[in-house]
Amino acid sequence: MNSETLFSMALGLQPPWQVKDVAFSTDESDRSELHLYIDFVSGARFPDKANELCPVYDTVERQWQHLSFFEHTCFLHCAVPRITTTDDKVRTVDVPWARSGSGFTLLFEALALALIEREMPVNRVAEILKVNPQRIWTIFNHWLSKARAADDPSTLTKLGVDETSTKKGHHYVTLGVDLDASRVIHVTEGQGKATLKSIQHTLKLKVLARNK
Repeated sequence: MNSETLFSMALGLQPPWQVKDVAFSTDESDRSELHLYIDFVSGARFPDKANELCPVYDTVERQWQHLSFFEHTCFLHCAVPRITTTDDKVRTVDVPWARSGSGFTLLFEALALALIEREMPVNRVAEILKVNPQRIWTIFNHWLSKARAADDPSTLTKLGVDETSTKKGHHYVTLGVDLDASRVIHVTEGQGKATLKSIQHTLKLKVLARNK
């Protein structure tokens, strides 16, 4: 068993995906890097939105930062296939290790969110994961927006409202809370009647969106 096979197993790759090459390098600050080059089996076909297997039209080079292997910052590289779909369009295949448009793998993003959920500051998370803090905020905002869009307030029966101050008491935020589920459903700046209207407006929009 060679290193390519071992790394394919470590990444959980399934056919037709496989690690074809492994390389080590150092960056400008002499930090060690591990580069894994992923390929797909020649002649492989990939499903389109109609779940029909389609031939590869061409490929486009992509790179993602992955979880570090020991002290090595790890990057995945792949010439991602584009397929000709059944409606005669060219579409880039979704890879199983990363979401579309992200420069990180799903496991990397999961670790970043897990650290934030444990109340670790974003700057500290970025330091641990060796990336710019703004990129961690991008990950956080994506999954937060996705969770908010999927939230269903239709089962809400008991609404609690509370306010708290930040920045030594000079800035207030008001929270709307589902008392039965013990979860925050909305946070808005300020205090008073205007915040209640903001919570009400948000709940109405969510109900309308889910009923479309």
